[in-house]
Amino acid sequence: MNNNIEYQIYIGCIDNQLRDQELVSEDELRDMVSSFFERNKIDFSIFSAKGGYLHDDGSFVTENTLCISIIGSSDETIIKLAKNLSMYMNQENSMVVKHNIQTKFG
Repeated sequence: MNNNIEYQIYIGCIDNQLRDQELVSEDELRDMVSSFFERNKIDFSIFSAKGGYLHDDGSFVTENTLCISIIGSSDETIIKLAKNLSMYMNQENSMVVKHNIQTKFG
């Protein structure tokens, strides 16, 4: 087993200001993110989920969410990517989770 770090980025698909689902489709976002990791040779997985959160205006919002799992990158790369994804998707923010894990590929 190898010691690694796993990052998870959760990015919603509802435009923050227009409150419209998928102005950028999940497929477009998935393709863009996949290309980034392939170019940088970083291990990753992407999956779709449904998420919910309490908005600043007091309303509870549910939305389609893209979840990105990354193995063995750096804090700087992940934070930069999460901020860029938030801007691209016009989100208030994205959530980043970091775990120490043990991995074995084979």
